[in-house]
Amino acid sequence: MTRWRRPGANEILLAYLLLDTVAYIVNWLWHSLNYHDPLQWWLITVFWTWRVSRGGRISRVLLIIGSGVDCAAAVLAVARSWDLSIATLVVIYAVEVELLLSPPVYGRTRPAPVLARARSWLQLFGRPAWWLLPWGLFAGVMVTLACLGNMHWVAIPGCRPSASDTCTALAEGYPLRWLTAAQNMPEISKGALLRDSTQWALASALVLYLFFRRPAPSPEPAD
Repeated sequence: MTRWRRPGANEILLAYLLLDTVAYIVNWLWHSLNYHDPLQWWLITVFWTWRVSRGGRISRVLLIIGSGVDCAAAVLAVARSWDLSIATLVVIYAVEVELLLSPPVYGRTRPAPVLARARSWLQLFGRPAWWLLPWGLFAGVMVTLACLGNMHWVAIPGCRPSASDTCTALAEGYPLRWLTAAQNMPEISKGALLRDSTQWALASALVLYLFFRRPAPSPEPAD
């Protein structure tokens, strides 16, 4: 029990594998992300995780890249999917990246392995700066507005074409079209605007956290 309270590389990698199993089950049940052969990729992840436990540096890098790509894919599906399964996947993949970046796992894959244990599970995660949340929200709003440059003609629901009017309107926004100009009258879909803004704010906050987080405290030498 003490080993789990003060996790080392083996416990962290086991937790990583359990989280990836949960992500696989969520994808299998709800088809949140359309991956081809998810079971095959899960088996590859199991092998790479085992290699990291044996000191494999390349395998650790591949796992970090894979979890980062999965996290980005989940974040970019937030607006379109807008359900609990996507939010769950975002959290899981973000935690996976943090676990792989933790000092005990990094120490295991160094040329001269360093056996170390964190004082607690919370110590594995870098501390976010106080300004990260407001700036993440601000950046999300700016990206949402910048996406107004993405335009597309859409059909107006319930419209009947006449000699003077057409049943198409220019819609703007990405990934959801939240601003429409029908007959020169702008219409804003509040739901689509909220979903777009949430997606880009979440993406911005994660990027800021990745680059500006405060490093976690140094771990203790393993007993």
